[in-house]
Amino acid sequence: MLRRIGAGLALALLLAGPAPAQTSYAERAQHEAILAEVGGRYAGPQADYVAAVGERVATGAGLAGRCEFVLVDSKVVNAFTAPPGCHVYVTRGLLAIMNSEAELAAVLGHELGHVTARHAARQRNQEVVTSLAAALVGAVSKSDMVGGIAKQAAKLTNLGYSRAQEHEADTLSLRYLPAAGYPVRGLADVLGDLQREDAYSARATGRDPRALPAWASTHPLTADRIRRVRQQAADMPDEGDLAGDAYLAALDGLTYGDSADQGVVAGRTFTHPRLGIAFEAPAGFRLTDQPQGVRIDGPDGMRGEFAAGRATPDRLQDYAVQVLGAVAGGAAIRVGRPARTLVNGVDAVVLPAQAATRAGPVEVVVAAYGVGGGRAYHFATIAPAGRASLFEPMYGSFRRLSESEAAALGPTRIRTVTVRRGDTIESLSQRMVGDDPLGRFLMLNALSEGEGLTPGRRVKIVTAGAP
Repeated sequence: MLRRIGAGLALALLLAGPAPAQTSYAERAQHEAILAEVGGRYAGPQADYVAAVGERVATGAGLAGRCEFVLVDSKVVNAFTAPPGCHVYVTRGLLAIMNSEAELAAVLGHELGHVTARHAARQRNQEVVTSLAAALVGAVSKSDMVGGIAKQAAKLTNLGYSRAQEHEADTLSLRYLPAAGYPVRGLADVLGDLQREDAYSARATGRDPRALPAWASTHPLTADRIRRVRQQAADMPDEGDLAGDAYLAALDGLTYGDSADQGVVAGRTFTHPRLGIAFEAPAGFRLTDQPQGVRIDGPDGMRGEFAAGRATPDRLQDYAVQVLGAVAGGAAIRVGRPARTLVNGVDAVVLPAQAATRAGPVEVVVAAYGVGGGRAYHFATIAPAGRASLFEPMYGSFRRLSESEAAALGPTRIRTVTVRRGDTIESLSQRMVGDDPLGRFLMLNALSEGEGLTPGRRVKIVTAGAP
């Protein structure tokens, strides 16, 4: 989702959420603002379902009526808490990969375990710079923790739990599950789902499998932890209903991947049907859609961001200067001559600059576009000296979508279907949209290639179309 940036780049506020109803207005406003930066609330029956399961687990944990459970409109696979108070958040990305209500209950129980054990209060909060300013000023100072920029940057509550704290939260989840009427194997099952999704994502994106996914950065998924959970669960009564069919029925219609409101990344192309815009990154670059804009990563540390703002065509240069100032932060830069031009019929201003860093000179470029109605968009990029020209095809690719193009684009959704006699993994995966349908089908349904399907079983597929 491209949020309006008036005076520069949006800085992400991650891993937080809204406060429960009985809080001060200031606390509520703070949590709602943070939630808006991580994707906003996901509206729909799945949100009510998460809240209902959460309250059931909270009751088993002795926290009836004291916690808020929110489904976040993000494809990122994650769950987190937001202190102070009891605020538990699950992304729709995590919801999509689970296969039973017991697994959802286990995730929520684990997060409640962090709350009841007061792990967040025992962790040190850390300020993190999350914008291009971090890349530039960090290169100048060899530190991302620069006072002048940190004052402008978002604060991230770094809930990087220790191994002991993760074990404690797992143990508490295993205690809450039977108290809420769920079998304890739900926790081991969901850890397996997370492993499968991480392996699939690493293969699909070419990501280094050693790089941590979002959930693992705050909830380390070590082999020791998984082994410990399975051992503990094996020693406990495993009573209750997994509620797999109920879960899959509730999941039907859930948005999967990028949403229409947040734009769609397909390879190197970004399109936003609601806003009616599109662009393409250069070859060798990777796009990541985020709530505050689109992140652009390239070779040799080249990086960019695409975001939205407010400016009339006659004030585009002022707008570009404001963005450049936000990117530079406290770093000394030498601003070049702005160039006003037309890009695919859209008014544009390209503003170059240079900065000296300890690693050598870098080129910073802001390309701003005025599309009318006071709306503006911009790229802000950083590259080693002499390499900024690699971004030029991207600046020239920005364009408006036609009405027919915008109408043809839309989100994909999870659909649950019942296996019929003669259905196979291969035949059902052919009903999926998107890349690698077989691999995605196996990952989403916790299946292995060649495994048989029992008629009557419900499985997930990914389709295009309206809810």
